[in-house]
Amino acid sequence: MTRLNKSIYILLPALLLHTLYLGAQNQFGALHSNYTPTNSVFINPSSMLDAKTWLDINIVGVGAYANNNLVAAGDNHAFRILSEQNLDEESLVYAQGRKRYAAFTKAFVLGPSAVWSQGDHAAGLALQMRSYTAAQRVPTYFGPFIENGVAEYTPQHGIDYSVQNLRVASLNFGEIQGSYAYTFLKHRRNMLMGGVSLKKFFSIAGGAANVYDFDFNVLNDSVARIYQAKADAMYTDNPRFNPGGGFGMDIGFTFQKMLGEASSYYPNSPKMGCRYLPYKYKIGVSVIDIGSVKFDPDDLQYVGYNFENYTWYNYNDPDIDEDNATDIFINQESDPENGEVKNPQKISLPTFFSVQADYNLWASRVYVNATLVQGIPHGKRSFGIRHANSLALTPRYESKWIDFALPFSLYEYRYAQLGASLRIAYFTIGTDKLIDLFFDNKMYGSDIYVYVKIPFFYHPKCRSKLKRTDSYNPGFIKRRSHPCDAYN
Repeated sequence: MTRLNKSIYILLPALLLHTLYLGAQNQFGALHSNYTPTNSVFINPSSMLDAKTWLDINIVGVGAYANNNLVAAGDNHAFRILSEQNLDEESLVYAQGRKRYAAFTKAFVLGPSAVWSQGDHAAGLALQMRSYTAAQRVPTYFGPFIENGVAEYTPQHGIDYSVQNLRVASLNFGEIQGSYAYTFLKHRRNMLMGGVSLKKFFSIAGGAANVYDFDFNVLNDSVARIYQAKADAMYTDNPRFNPGGGFGMDIGFTFQKMLGEASSYYPNSPKMGCRYLPYKYKIGVSVIDIGSVKFDPDDLQYVGYNFENYTWYNYNDPDIDEDNATDIFINQESDPENGEVKNPQKISLPTFFSVQADYNLWASRVYVNATLVQGIPHGKRSFGIRHANSLALTPRYESKWIDFALPFSLYEYRYAQLGASLRIAYFTIGTDKLIDLFFDNKMYGSDIYVYVKIPFFYHPKCRSKLKRTDSYNPGFIKRRSHPCDAYN
């Protein structure tokens, strides 16, 4: 990828621009099942309540997702690339001419975790490692430069260009998450629940760059003229496990319209007979990943640039300090320790706002879910990861031992994705990009996730009672607990 690397160095804050080959998402297929609250807590902490699993224990979960709107892996699919390792630069296809380019990636390892739900209370604990990379507002003319090389692509020489508000960031960290939820209103057939997750972070490595204003002209294959450069950049030159990595939180609320009287309903509890009461629909709202990951200032390199009128000779073969890649223009900056970012040791999390609507289509087995995910932008004077926007519609079948979902989502509200998720007993596998995983096409990304869980569906005191009465069957409630008009 020599040409790509050379083109990257045309802009200091684009040093991480190789992320255009990557992107990340939300595992819509496995996110909403009432039998897996260790998953749903990550979209809304109040969703733990009224779970169909009394105690859900996650042994391990792993996943990664990649997406972008510039580079496609030709007519290919992910399994062929992994098995044959045949991806090279010649097989890449570039989507030139888009107004802007962007990318967003996520990889995670979910360690031992658990969610307990009983009565009006639910609580959870999760150990996790996460990795994100994001690039946004990459201008359209970067496409030909990246594909062909800055020095080689002469049609774009001798032209004045301007870059504004380009952001690139990468973040790797561990976390401990504790969650609690409470049902604070039960009236007639209505239930209102709220939840919160508090997170302790352990930073490992990161890097970020904000380009506020960068005006330049590539004069020829060796000389570029920089008219204005205003940018901040940082990266950790000593990655390590840092316990002082900061804090974060999630908050969420859920309203449920039940199929019967809810005032005396205590899910997963021997109180009031261990009965199960289905909901007709529920609506949740949440804000996820509020906060930032903090690094030790001794572990990072930072520079703030604000200079004008610089002629960059031999830009195609820059002299990069291996110990500090941010100082490429250090001789042009009189005050490199000060820039627009006031806390360069922090990288903000990919915060997003979400709305979830879930409808019980048939017998508390077949549901359809609609979920909106809207990334929340960070302030100009901070480094941060932007979460991709999505809109998903997910029909699913769920039972104690089998879940199956087919999520259809719009990445950035524009790019269609079809996914699938299957849980059989203790094992879950899924993807948000089924076509890219198995079928030949212009593959702009791929993803897969896997979980191994041990569910305990009933409170120990409920097990024998439920076997005698079959009260966990929703039909039992219709026959014995509520009038028929509750199902109209």
